[in-house]
Amino acid sequence: MHNKVLVAGSTGYIGRYVVQELKFRGYWLRALVRNTAKIKQDGPHLEPAIAPLVDEIFVGEATKPSTIAGACDGIDIVFSSMGMTRPDFVHSPFDVDYKANLNLLRLAMKAGVKKFVYVSVFNAHRMMEIQNIQAHEKFVDELRASGIDYAVVRPTGYYSDMAQFLNMARNGIMMTLGEGDKRSNPIHGADLARVCVDAIEGDDKVVEAGGPETFTYREVADMAAEVVGKQPFTASLPLWLADGVAAVTGFINRDIQDIAMFASAVSKMDSVAPAHGTHKLREFFVEMNRLQAH
Repeated sequence: MHNKVLVAGSTGYIGRYVVQELKFRGYWLRALVRNTAKIKQDGPHLEPAIAPLVDEIFVGEATKPSTIAGACDGIDIVFSSMGMTRPDFVHSPFDVDYKANLNLLRLAMKAGVKKFVYVSVFNAHRMMEIQNIQAHEKFVDELRASGIDYAVVRPTGYYSDMAQFLNMARNGIMMTLGEGDKRSNPIHGADLARVCVDAIEGDDKVVEAGGPETFTYREVADMAAEVVGKQPFTASLPLWLADGVAAVTGFINRDIQDIAMFASAVSKMDSVAPAHGTHKLREFFVEMNRLQAH
């Protein structure tokens, strides 16, 4: 009999694929969700609906501990890709990436959960000036100190993130930061899900993961334009100016500033991790373009 797994972040890009992979491998699944309507819908980046895949739904909001009491009862393994993906102007990254996951970890420890697997960020140590990264890594520190068996998965970037290049190409304006010459190997959600479930089953404490192909950001932009079939106007924002814009946005909203700072940071460094999986970025772009065209 396979272990019972609680998946937090189960309606996000990675969480949906992790649910699918866990079900494929025969695990019993409980999904922690805030919005039950999302479980019946496919994700916006081709990821599957989770309603047919999970054995049990637990409705609660991890930022509010009283609503998730009992979520870990009877659970052997907790997997969390729960995190702030866009500003909601209510919560900060520390509320979600740190405190919400810490609430879940405390419940897991109380319930006698055997292992906790968490998705953080590749190259986090090089971006510690960013609040979102600080929140991720503060939780990683808590996880290491908890005494529970754990693994931290560090992906370079998701194919869902790359979809922004398609949107820019379709809108006719392609914005890049700097020369667009830094290299990255983003990973498809299904490929990363296999890495995550391998981490559940393995002994490695830290797993760095990228996809099978490495591109510069300029190459990704060109590929998106080719798939969409448009030649957008291309503008390159100097990195010094991008940093200035990020600083100014801090006076408006700290969450938006984090996004700007992260975009600037990844445009200054290569982000190439050990390659995993088989999914090709062009194939993802073609499928996304077909979906968005209807």
